[in-house]
Amino acid sequence: MKRLWLVGLMAVFLLVSCTGAKKEVKKFSKSYAVVSCPADVEWDVAPSAKVEKFACYVGNFKGKKMLIYEITVKNVSNTPKRFRVNIINPTGKSVGGLIPRKGKPPVLKPGEAKSFKYPVPAYTEVPKKLIVSIRELK
Repeated sequence: MKRLWLVGLMAVFLLVSCTGAKKEVKKFSKSYAVVSCPADVEWDVAPSAKVEKFACYVGNFKGKKMLIYEITVKNVSNTPKRFRVNIINPTGKSVGGLIPRKGKPPVLKPGEAKSFKYPVPAYTEVPKKLIVSIRELK
């Protein structure tokens, strides 16, 4: 009887955790002016950030041919912010980092934008699908 009760409780917990609230995801079409990437891109962008430019291409980085993601993020809030960028390839290697990387303090002032290139060694093709996540750090 205890096992049956425990299994039932676990099933309810699993059901509740899988049906959690969906987060708001900003979706841009591939034809959006700032996106220069043939991949199908899914966006998950913090309300305080704006993507000014996103590109993915195969180019040279430090003398080697590789996949490169280039992104420009703008702080659209009224307070200084720092952002964590993750570019996720569901079937391969993902990259990411902080914007801005350095500074005292390392933040973007309101209205300020910063660009960064993320190289992906050993990849020489643009993936078919990407997820770009930009979160503000507290």
